[in-house]
Amino acid sequence: MAFDPIQEDCLRLVLRAMQRDRVYPLENQAYIEAAMERFTADPNQLIRTDRDRSFHLTARATEIVDYRAPFMSSDSAAESALDQAEDLLSEARELDPANRDAERMLAALRSETDDEYVRFLIDGQDQVLAECRGLADAAADPYDREFAADLGLRPALRWLNALAARTLISGRYRMALDAVERSLELAPDDPGDCRFTGMLALAKLERGQDALERFYDDHAQAFLAHPGIDPWTLLARIATAYKEFAFDEATRLLQHLIDRYPRAERALYYQAEFPDGVYARVHVEPGSEDELILAVSEATVLLQEGLGAPENAPLAVWLATHPLVQQGMGAFADAVRADEARTGLEGDN
Repeated sequence: MAFDPIQEDCLRLVLRAMQRDRVYPLENQAYIEAAMERFTADPNQLIRTDRDRSFHLTARATEIVDYRAPFMSSDSAAESALDQAEDLLSEARELDPANRDAERMLAALRSETDDEYVRFLIDGQDQVLAECRGLADAAADPYDREFAADLGLRPALRWLNALAARTLISGRYRMALDAVERSLELAPDDPGDCRFTGMLALAKLERGQDALERFYDDHAQAFLAHPGIDPWTLLARIATAYKEFAFDEATRLLQHLIDRYPRAERALYYQAEFPDGVYARVHVEPGSEDELILAVSEATVLLQEGLGAPENAPLAVWLATHPLVQQGMGAFADAVRADEARTGLEGDN
């Protein structure tokens, strides 16, 4: 799910290698596999231009910012890593001033407040959209047309996705939904999964289950392109049912969520925060426990509200204390105790 920076770096470099070597058709599998092997061995073998290197540096910075720094054991190590990433992004911008991913990521790292970053995203969105749309008009050959139709659109999609996510967090739900709709208009198949943020925004706007269904139907191409209902949609529907006092429906949806995801009870009980991605939503395996943890984290805006005072977080409590969740947590605790007992017996022997 979402955007994988290393995969995208590889795809960009392979496409440009095909363009240089005049390999056609673009579906030449033997050439693609050979080029991908060269990328795996050493990406520098495929880098020829400042534009190539700029995105390659952006991908390297993304690894640091989104996948390493948030999980480092000390603040000093994380700060040092982020400084390294900022240097890479600065170099990427110098090599290619049109690298909008590097520009946006630098703004995210350097902004003093969320409001400052949101203002940056709002001010720049029209220009970024115009640039990406203009790639198709400027395409001079099949390789440029291929790039314009997919890879070339992604910086604008990531820009809109970031705007949607940040405005959702800051309470500007209509603005978040507008950014989602613009992203889906640009790419109806929604490779960055912006529709998930749309579901959360709709639930916050309290439009009801019918509105969630209409949003799903209006963007069926995106939802149906990724089989199986996602946890963001389920959490939005649970929250909506809960606010409508439809507790039986909320429980039915909760059971669906538990049935679909491994160790779902733990994610729903602990409701841990998952670090926000700077490049894009963090890449996790669809259907995995990590995906559910990520969705629960992003749905905090829904969990922290309910029937009582906001500081009591009734929906969060309802989920954590629901019998379905408690039953699963009890089974997990029993399994841990049994495993510890087996380990103790084996040690004694």
